[in-house]
Amino acid sequence: MPCDMEGVLMERETTCCGNMFPDLDRLEDNQPVRVRVFEVLLESKGIGLSGRRITADPEQWKRCVACEQYRSCYDLSMAKLLLFLAVRQVE
Repeated sequence: MPCDMEGVLMERETTCCGNMFPDLDRLEDNQPVRVRVFEVLLESKGIGLSGRRITADPEQWKRCVACEQYRSCYDLSMAKLLLFLAVRQVE
């Protein structure tokens, strides 16, 4: 059974459903934002960004792909990411 936005009606309770990608709204300079698989870091030395780093944990990715809720989780994660990007374009 696929997960839903509240995490209800799932055969197996998972707190990560729909959270494959970091919450980009929480990004702050020099403070990594990490979720199960990915980590994003905006590097800053002064007033501007000096770099961006995105890393992935290959072992955790294998566990995600093996999860019975992978497809539903991935779809929800992508929808949240696309909605974030769309809303950001409106600002």
